[in-house]
Amino acid sequence: MKVEILIYAYLAICAAMILFNIACIFVFRKKDKNVQKRSIDFTKSVEEQLACGTVDEAHKQFLCKKLKKVHHMMAFDETLEALYAARPNEVQAYVAALSPVFVYLTQKYRNKNRVQAAYFPYIIKKYKVFHGAAVDTVTEAMLELVKEPNLYCRENALQALYAIGDVDSVVEALRLLDRHERFHHTKMLTDGLLSFAGDRAALDKRLWQLFEVVSLSLQQAFLDYFRFSSDAHKEAMLHIMTNEQEHRELRFSAIRYFAKYRYEPAFEPLCAFARDTSPVWEYKAITATALGNYPSPTTEALLKDLLCDKNWYVRYNASDSLERLGVTYEDMIDVFEGGDRYASEMLRYRFDRKKLTEKEGATV
Repeated sequence: MKVEILIYAYLAICAAMILFNIACIFVFRKKDKNVQKRSIDFTKSVEEQLACGTVDEAHKQFLCKKLKKVHHMMAFDETLEALYAARPNEVQAYVAALSPVFVYLTQKYRNKNRVQAAYFPYIIKKYKVFHGAAVDTVTEAMLELVKEPNLYCRENALQALYAIGDVDSVVEALRLLDRHERFHHTKMLTDGLLSFAGDRAALDKRLWQLFEVVSLSLQQAFLDYFRFSSDAHKEAMLHIMTNEQEHRELRFSAIRYFAKYRYEPAFEPLCAFARDTSPVWEYKAITATALGNYPSPTTEALLKDLLCDKNWYVRYNASDSLERLGVTYEDMIDVFEGGDRYASEMLRYRFDRKKLTEKEGATV
């Protein structure tokens, strides 16, 4: 009897879920139709302004009234998106002229619930509304959202600040993140900083000034940003890499930097990491990759030695670097004929994979 009750309860739950999904489909379809209808209304009005080449005050008042509501903002977004695909320069000039409208709307969205409030910075970022012209009211509102525990709010606010391109605002946002201990994935921070639309040299300078006073996770994000940003940070990175007092994660980031940008003063420290016998295998593994950027007989000898390391990742990265350096099968005869089975197996794996890749490329 108990089994039958459980089966009936399960069937009832399934039926309820099906009904819920059907109801959601109808509700969302109705909302989509409403957005499309409003979008058509906005399209006519916006096209009139584009035809004139200027934005009149009546249109600005119309937008101030309508865009206070999120569903109208969504329809406006759909309108701009469609027009932008066909007439990007005209739409960008039109949006720039709407700066006073968005300043007004900042206060309105500031008082909405956090999910609705987060939609506003998304629009600012998407259409670069305040690009190169930071407005205190807007940046203050974005900084308020950065303090929110909601990730969606924080990320959209940060993206808006990156798009505005004001160095002071971005630095203050990063300080707030750190001060309020809001977890924000380092990759999201790195990608965001790389999208910064302002003076990158000025941003880099401020980030280095901030480096010593922020948390480890933020420091890692900065170093990853510098790695993808430019080769202008070699001396500072070398200091971090060779400083034994630095956290090892930061030193790993510095080694990765020199895997991307060749810097001769970094070669000897890299060789020292390759010869290191400490139990922290990550130094050797990352260094094995970095050495692929420093062709020399010393490099080849070190990488051959790393092929015999007990750690698989070290061996794999060493074999990858040897391949990138153009080392041939004949150059590695001594390894194949040596007594280290792990080294010879790793090399066979690399050469066999290379042959297979070349064969697949030839048949395409």
